[in-house]
Formats: sequence, C-alpha cells, structure tokens
Amino acid sequence: MEQKLKTKNTQAKIFNDKIEFIYLPSVIGSGYENDVAKLAIEDGVAYRAARKNMQIHSAIILKINDEFSGFFTFQVNHIVGEFCLLQSAMTLGKEDKEIYSNMLLEIIKQNTYGYPMVMTVSTKHKLECPKVLEGVGFKTYLNLSGYEYMVYGTFEQVRMKRLAHATMTATWNSTKGDWLKMKREWNEKIEAAGEKNDVKNPKFASREGAWQGNSGMSNIVLQTKKIINGEIVSDKTKSLNANVSVLDPVACECILRFFMPTNGCRVYNPFGGGVQMGFITGSYDYEYLSSEIRQNQCDANNAICKDFYNTKWILSDSAKFTPKQKYDLVFTCPPYYQVEDYLDYDGKPPVGELNNIPTYEEFRDTLFQGYKNAISVLNDNCFFVVMTGDSRDKKGAYYGCEAEHELFFKSQGLHIYNRITYLECEFTRLATAKKTLVTRKFPKREQKILVFYKGDMSKISELYPPIGRL
Repeated sequence: MEQKLKTKNTQAKIFNDKIEFIYLPSVIGSGYENDVAKLAIEDGVAYRAARKNMQIHSAIILKINDEFSGFFTFQVNHIVGEFCLLQSAMTLGKEDKEIYSNMLLEIIKQNTYGYPMVMTVSTKHKLECPKVLEGVGFKTYLNLSGYEYMVYGTFEQVRMKRLAHATMTATWNSTKGDWLKMKREWNEKIEAAGEKNDVKNPKFASREGAWQGNSGMSNIVLQTKKIINGEIVSDKTKSLNANVSVLDPVACECILRFFMPTNGCRVYNPFGGGVQMGFITGSYDYEYLSSEIRQNQCDANNAICKDFYNTKWILSDSAKFTPKQKYDLVFTCPPYYQVEDYLDYDGKPPVGELNNIPTYEEFRDTLFQGYKNAISVLNDNCFFVVMTGDSRDKKGAYYGCEAEHELFFKSQGLHIYNRITYLECEFTRLATAKKTLVTRKFPKREQKILVFYKGDMSKISELYPPIGRL
C-alpha cells in the first residue's frame, strides 16, 4: 500500500496541461461576463468582480485545457498615471501558485506605460497574498488592518497614497505606526542636513521657549535620575529645549501635497518659526519664502536648507511685510498667545514678537494683519492653511482664538474648507490631568489645522492633482 502511494505521488504527468491567457480590454462585451461573475461570487474575496460597474475594466482570462479557470481584472488610469490590479480568482480545486504568478506576469506585460502598479492584498488569501506578489517583484509600502498595500515600482511613486491613508478623515493621528515611521525619516534628514551645515540640534534649532515652562509636566515625567558619587542627579535632556513645540514634518508634507495646485510652485509662510515646512518644501523642489522676526531662527533655518533651491527665511515683521511675488499656497503655524517665549541672540524677544504683545486683542490684531498681507499675495483658487490652537487666560478661560480665525478669514472672502484635528501623544497630558481636572480643565492633546480657500471651489478637482485609487 505504501509503495503504491509513493509511485502515484512521484509519477510524472504524461501530458502537460494546456495553459492559455486571454487579454480582454473589458470584461463587458467579451462573452466572459457570467463566468467571471460566478467565479467571483464563489471565491468570496473577489466578489466585486461580479458587479457590472467593475466589469467595465480590463482582464486576463485563464483557461486550462480550454476551460475557463480564472481571471484577473485591472484598470489603467491615464489621468492619475497608475496601473491598478483589482480582483482575481482561480476555479476551486485548480488553485496553483505558479499558474497564478504567470497570470500576474501577463498583466505586467500590459503595463507599457511605465506606471506604478498597485494592489491591495489580504495576508490570509492563498493566491492573492503578499508572498506570491513579492515573487514577481511587488513590494509592500503599507500594512493596514490585515491588508498589505503593494507596488510594482518605487515607493516614491506611491508616496501620496501613503499620506492619504494616514489622513483619511479630518482627524490626523500623529501617534500611529506609519505616521511615526515617516516622521522619523524626515527628522533623520533634517538632522543630517543640520550636521552637514554645522547647526546644532537642528530639529529644535533656535526654538528657545517652553510650551509648559521650565517646570512643565513633561520635564517631570520624562526626566531620568541617576546616582553619581552618592548624589541623585536629574537628567532632563529627553524633553529638549524645555518642551518647546516643534512642527510635525509629516503634517507639513500632507499639507504641501494635498493643497498645492498641479501647476503650483511657491509657498509663503508669514510666521516662519522652525525649519520643518521649509525643509519639506525644498525637498520637493518648490520655492519657499518665510517671514521670521528673529535673526537666530533665520540663520539656523537658512543654514539647514542651504542646499535647496530658493528656500529662505527673511528677517521681517509679518504685520508690516508683504512679499513682492504671488504664491500658490500659504501655510503657517503662528505662536499661540503667551504659550512660548521666542528669544533672539541677545536673549530677548524682538520688538513686535507676537508673544511679547501685552494683550490678547493686540496679539490677535497683529496676527490677523500678517494674514491680510499674506492673503493679498495668494493666487486665486488656492489654499491658505493655518495650524493653530487656543490658550487660556490667567483665570483659565480660553481666548477663543480658533473661532476668531474662522470669522476673520470668512470676513476676508475666503471659504472655510476643512477643520482638521491634529492629535499628539496623550501621555504627558494624562499626567497633567491629575492636576487640572480638580478645576474641571481637560488638557488639550490636539491642535487645529484650518484650511481656507480663496476662489471658486468648483475648480478644485480641475486644478489639483488626482490622488488615484486608495
């Protein structure tokens, strides 16, 4: 009995199967509509291929010994410049990874345009799975909820998709895995540029000040203690620059990629601050101009970005300065009233520095004058993006700065287009809550990204680049 089984399992086939791949410009009208629909329903995972609105797409039909045995649908999108692999299946009992891989190769042959080829696959499927696609040259650019997003091409070609998946709603969570990975990548580049151009601590360069003050909660919970020569010594270096706020480079990249028009090339920032937005803008070969009131911040940022074309910070008071050129995107993350101190080389805040203004009303009016100047040089049908947050007065009430932003921009004729909540790590906020909840104050872990639009909103889909299939 054992001998017979061995002979049966090792016996070579006398005749090879006839394998045939047939290209269809569209499943509809090909005569294979019912075959594809039935197999799609039986397969389960590929069920969408049974729909007529999905059968308009192209396909490779698999025949084994002249019998319909599988399909693979795909879409070529010339507007976006991408080649999307959609649904696939093989007849139950005929599943074969080698044949399936050859069907994939037949689809790759159809991509004569050099477009990136993309597909979303389940980690649990037998054939339509990462391992099989990796075998023909696909690479995973994103893992999300049991699925892998794969590309036959370069990661740069699908960068926008990666950003889109990180920002699928009006809540941007900067604590998620892929966001943190992209953030580390940008910070490494900024640190390398700073080291190359002799700027110390480039990510935080010249960001003197304190979000929570020198004795803020982060300084307490992040500090480490060591015993040196019998003495307890505190090390607060993890908090860096006394918890000063630093702009998230991934948020900057998302704003740049989503809100720069297809033919745009210039970004203006009326309240310069840190290096992040300029560095990202320069990395994409766009022009960047920033008005900054502190000389030390200008010098540090210009040094970090010296290798980029036309990326610069100029010493000026934004409430009095108006650029001479027109811009395709305005982005800024101005100071929040009396939250941080911004000091120049002499250890003092410059005259006109927003947080050194004595009253909130004067602060607001000065800030809004800088916005007015920036609006005047923003091209029509373009976005003005402000990353902002509210702060409390000495009695504990909010000033209402976020709400006043919306009313101001609306009064200037701009449309309120997006209200995005940017979420930060909640760890230190939870520690703060132990003190503040006694007076019913809930610590903020969010900032607002307010997106305003100047012009005709019906032209946005025409003037801004398409994102493609997600």
